[in-house]
Amino acid sequence: MRVFVVLALVAAAAVQSDAGGMSDAQKQHDVNFLLHKIYGEIRDSNLKAKADSFDPEADLSHYSDGGAAVQKLMRDLKDDRLLEQKHWFSLFNPRQRQEALMLFDVFIHCKDWDTFVSNAAYFRQRMNEGEFVYALYVAVIHSPLAEHVVLPPLYEVTPHLFTNSEVIEAAYRAKQTQTPGKFQSSFTGTKKNPEQRVAYFGEDIGMNTHHVTWHMEFPFWWQDSYSHHLDRKGENFFWVHHQLTVRFDAERLSNYLDPVDELHWDKTIVQGFAPHTTYKYGGQFPSRPDNVNFEDVDGVARIRDLLIIESRIRDAIAHGYIVDKAGNHIDIMNERGIDVLGDVIESSLYSPNVQYYGALHNTAHIVLGRQSDPHGKYALPPGVLEHFETATRDPSFFRLHKYMDNIFKEHKDSLPPYTTEELTFAGVSVDNLAIEGELETYFEDFEYNLINAVDDTEQIADVDISTYVPRLNHKDFDFKIDVSNNRGEEVLATVRIFAWPHFDNNGIKFTFDEGRWNAIELDKFWVKKYRSDTSETIELDDKPLQLRVNENNYK
Repeated sequence: MRVFVVLALVAAAAVQSDAGGMSDAQKQHDVNFLLHKIYGEIRDSNLKAKADSFDPEADLSHYSDGGAAVQKLMRDLKDDRLLEQKHWFSLFNPRQRQEALMLFDVFIHCKDWDTFVSNAAYFRQRMNEGEFVYALYVAVIHSPLAEHVVLPPLYEVTPHLFTNSEVIEAAYRAKQTQTPGKFQSSFTGTKKNPEQRVAYFGEDIGMNTHHVTWHMEFPFWWQDSYSHHLDRKGENFFWVHHQLTVRFDAERLSNYLDPVDELHWDKTIVQGFAPHTTYKYGGQFPSRPDNVNFEDVDGVARIRDLLIIESRIRDAIAHGYIVDKAGNHIDIMNERGIDVLGDVIESSLYSPNVQYYGALHNTAHIVLGRQSDPHGKYALPPGVLEHFETATRDPSFFRLHKYMDNIFKEHKDSLPPYTTEELTFAGVSVDNLAIEGELETYFEDFEYNLINAVDDTEQIADVDISTYVPRLNHKDFDFKIDVSNNRGEEVLATVRIFAWPHFDNNGIKFTFDEGRWNAIELDKFWVKKYRSDTSETIELDDKPLQLRVNENNYK
């Protein structure tokens, strides 16, 4: 695929902080064992002792909220109001989300690591496993106590959500017969289904992990009272999902498919989907046949409600302002408008008026995910779209986000053009760009562990069980960028590298404006450029979504 490459340089600043406390090695050990064999007993003796003997309410001075969160959670635990273990968990289920956030609230208010990890061990033995995993992951991401902890990949902690059920069944047989096994995973569908050509993208475990992790870093339920403000959260919501959508379209063009059509609430869902994925507890993920018409989902939303919400958002874009819950107008015809609009469309708790504008994105995920059983007649578990881990497996995920992306585009197209001053970095220029090699992709097998997929007892020894799946990779290529700084002072610049398809699905060359909207951000990085009257070269050794800077050029 031929591409254009566009670079943008802007001024930037960097901030770092240090959480301090217990050794990072011990913290890493604790988190690894808390998440190891999550459906079984804790295998670390120290953590097991904490789980058995710790009293979360014994000393409330160890909590920054005076113990309010832990007392609330303990009341529900003692009253048997919490979801039982060995049951599916969905963040889109209001009560289950509330329980997971009650635990997160405890973690985020712990003053020291010992209190944090003691609570984690205690509640790991007593709360639903899915709720625990979610709460712990989000707490580790956001708590300064865990600043340097590296979370294990979710596809090895909860492999059922990332692995085909046929492979999971093979893993169980291997454990039962004590026979080590390495099993090949395949993508869903057959050659009879054209969508199977791009299943490698929607079902890629790295992309699935990226999607769920982003929603943990920028959760829609976040309140600043937890610890900090999530800067430009709404804009990030737009940008990340826009990038997923245009990347999916690029993959479709490379496989001789049309760009994905946007979803319409009053039209048929043409493409069905069979996930070939199962819950650890709760049965198979529901399938959806071809040519389904949208139905109201009991207890969630009527289709007309979604159409009303959409019309209100489009009206706000046409007027150039959002109406907050006090009736005030918030101007969106500026650089902050996309941030406000993203909060509205998702919607997050940052939305200025969720009662009026609703939660288009979150509600749509549930409605689309429930079309297999919209009235609860068969008591089916949640569909793949009701989990951020599995949502992208369904091609309709991209139809849904193309629909929302087009709403964002209406707003972007209504904004005044950038000025020359906004687009230029005075005194700094890109003098030359050279690319050595070609951006050529290929498939490469990737192996991951399935030990957490099978049931576990201390009486039966573990055996090596893993699966391997083909994933998209690329051959090495280099960028060399000549940059001049004539400002008379040192500057910090942000370099962004974009690519877009050269031709559309009919072989017609994209215009620059069409290409701009379909541009894929390959990387973003920061460089210091010292005062110089001559050009210096930035050499980049390309890695997937991360280009390494040759720092020798800046010394």
